[in-house]
Amino acid sequence: MNSHQYRLATQLVELIHKSQGFHPGYRGIHAQGRYYIGTFTAAPEARQISRAVHFQGQPVPVTVRHSNSPSGNPFGPAGSVSMATRFYLPDGTVTDLIALPITVFFTRTPEELLALGQAALDPATGKPDPARLGQFLSTRPWVAHAVGLRQRLPAAVSFARTSFHALHAFRFVNAAEEAVYARYHWEPEAGVASQSLEDLQKLPPSYLFEELEERLRQGPVNFDLVLQLAGPGDPTDDPNAPWPDDRPRVRVGRLTMTRPTTTEEIGDPVMMHDPTRVTDGIELSDDPILAARRGIYEVSVAHRTGGWKGHQAALDRAGCPFGGG
Repeated sequence: MNSHQYRLATQLVELIHKSQGFHPGYRGIHAQGRYYIGTFTAAPEARQISRAVHFQGQPVPVTVRHSNSPSGNPFGPAGSVSMATRFYLPDGTVTDLIALPITVFFTRTPEELLALGQAALDPATGKPDPARLGQFLSTRPWVAHAVGLRQRLPAAVSFARTSFHALHAFRFVNAAEEAVYARYHWEPEAGVASQSLEDLQKLPPSYLFEELEERLRQGPVNFDLVLQLAGPGDPTDDPNAPWPDDRPRVRVGRLTMTRPTTTEEIGDPVMMHDPTRVTDGIELSDDPILAARRGIYEVSVAHRTGGWKGHQAALDRAGCPFGGG
C-alpha cells in the first residue's frame, strides 16, 4: 500500500462514518454479523485449476461471518446480506474470501467510489442528496447501471438460500504453471429464494441469523464454490464489468457450515477479513478496487478498535501520511 492508497482509504472510511454514523467497536459497514464454523472440501476439478493447498481435496477448517445489513449501524434493520469466509490452511496461514449478493461492483476505481460517495451527500448537511447523486450518475452510465442493479436487488429469505459473488478476478495457477483468471461464486445447495425488503423488515432484525441457526440445528448448510472462467478479452481489472453468461463455470468445492461460533472461540477478537490475503496458487489481479480493500479494512479496524491515533502516527513516521482529515 502506498500513501495515495492510504489517503483514499482514510477518506472512504471517514465518508462511511459521515453518512452512517460511527459506532465504536463495530465495522463501518456490515456491522451486524455472526460467525459460523465448518469445513471446505475441494472437488477433483479444483487441483486442475490451482495448486492452492485448499484446492487439493483434503478438508480444511473454515469460519464464515454472515452479515444481515450493509450499513454500519449495528442496531438497525436487516438489509442486504454478506458472506466472509476464512480458510485455515495446514501450514497455519489463512486466506479469505469476501462475497456479496450483487454481481458487479459500483465503480471501476477507488477514486470513482469516493466521488460516488461524495456525490450522494449534501456537503453542507451530510444528508443524502438525490439530485446531486442523479447528476453524478447521469455522466457515468456504468456506475448508474450497477447502482440500479443494487436498488432492484431483492432481499434474502435465508442466508442458506442466497448466492454470493466475490466480484473480483483472481489468477489461478496449477502445478504445471498453467494459469487462468476466474471469479468466485457461492451457490447454495438449498436453492436461491428471495423476498421484498419490506417483507424482510417486518421481521425482527435478527431473523436471518435465527433462521440460519434453526437450519443448523437440523443439519449442515452447504454452499458450492464455483469459478467462472474468463474468456478472451474479458476484463480482469474491472469489477464493474460483467463477463458474458456463457463463460464456463467449474464447481471447485463445497463449504459445509455446521454450527455457530464466536470470535472468542476462534481466538481472534478483530477478525479482519482481507480479500488480498491469498495463498500460493491464487494471485491478485490488477483490479484497483481489490488492491484498495486491504487499506480500507486496516483503517476501519484502527477506528473500531480504538487504535486509530497510534496507527496514524506510525504511518506518519513511515512516510505514509493519511491526509484527508
